Amino acid sequence: MDGRELIEIVSPIGMPRVRRSQLAPRRFARLNGLRVGLLDNNKPNADKFLQFIGEFLKARFPEIALVAKRKMTRMESDGLAELAENCDMVINAFAD
Repeated sequence: MDGRELIEIVSPIGMPRVRRSQLAPRRFARLNGLRVGLLDNNKPNADKFLQFIGEFLKARFPEIALVAKRKMTRMESDGLAELAENCDMVINAFAD
């Protein structure tokens, strides 16, 4: 080299990458009449998110039954067996 330093500039943004994938197979064609569990993992704002989701689902599918459950610890699976037994599907929230 001629005595000058070479500085490499690296962008933290990275290159955008698009991946196409298929949705998971659907077990139910409609939600009306189903019992939907809302499992709050006891993290901040998970309850607010699930409340929003519950209201959204009720507005679109008035005949669904919502079953809300809040885990008392973040690590244990408390409430999962009960929800699995009593609900057709479960939405689990992780939030901060």
